[in-house]
Amino acid sequence: MKITDLLEKDKDKLLTELSAAATAEKAVRVLDKELDKLLLRHNEQAGSERERGAAAYMLQAVRLSLPLMDSNGKVKVWESGHEPEDEVGSFKISFLLLFVLGLLLCVFGVGPYLMDAYLAAEVKAREEVLLHVGAVVVGMVCLYFSGYMYARPKKKKAVKKDQQVEIRIDADKIYRNFRNAILSVDQSLEEIRAAEHMEEQEKAGTIDGKAVTRSELELFSDLLAAAYSGDPEFALEKVDQIKYFLHRNQIDVVDYSKDTAQYFDLMPGNSAATIRPALVAQGELLKKGLASKGR
Repeated sequence: MKITDLLEKDKDKLLTELSAAATAEKAVRVLDKELDKLLLRHNEQAGSERERGAAAYMLQAVRLSLPLMDSNGKVKVWESGHEPEDEVGSFKISFLLLFVLGLLLCVFGVGPYLMDAYLAAEVKAREEVLLHVGAVVVGMVCLYFSGYMYARPKKKKAVKKDQQVEIRIDADKIYRNFRNAILSVDQSLEEIRAAEHMEEQEKAGTIDGKAVTRSELELFSDLLAAAYSGDPEFALEKVDQIKYFLHRNQIDVVDYSKDTAQYFDLMPGNSAATIRPALVAQGELLKKGLASKGR
């Protein structure tokens, strides 16, 4: 079974635990535990030690990459501090000065002409009239700007606020990224299994890594035929072919005697006899025989 299939069985439980994890650090711990479970369950049914070792190595690589996994969801910004206050100090002084100055100038300019006694008097000189008219004009300008300052938007003092940013994790996004990483592991393990299968096919028809020859196959086939026949004489006849086969491969079948005793393990017996012959190639012992030495 693939590791992805094992993960799908834990999907609902894993999503619940990830949703309960408020931070990315806690989510990493949840996934770390899941990796341990997946590795244990996979190795219980893995087909070879090579596959188990590769799975452990690759899941460890996934474990190391967990802190780098994209887990960010919604971002919330919290602010704390006082509301900004109107900057009214300089505004009040400027407004009052212009208003009072404009009012005084207007009174100075038109005041004398409003007095009954002054209206009865002689007409003033041209310079004095211009002075009063100028005072009225300047006063009106001052009143205009005082009104403008009163009506314009008021400045607010800059107030420093404390901000707290909260990044909520996205459980679904974490699961998708985690599953993609496990899919990559499964693909690599599938390649390893395919390579092992290919190696097993290449080893077919070999003994100890060497290809079986045609003569060996014929010998084995005859021996099996003798065993299946149920005929003791036919079986003995085929067994005798083994000596010929070994001789062709420069291997001598040696029986027990006083001269060949060094090639045998000896055991007690009533008479000297060969129990299992020794196999010797050019004077070198290949397989020790077994014999009874007699009394």
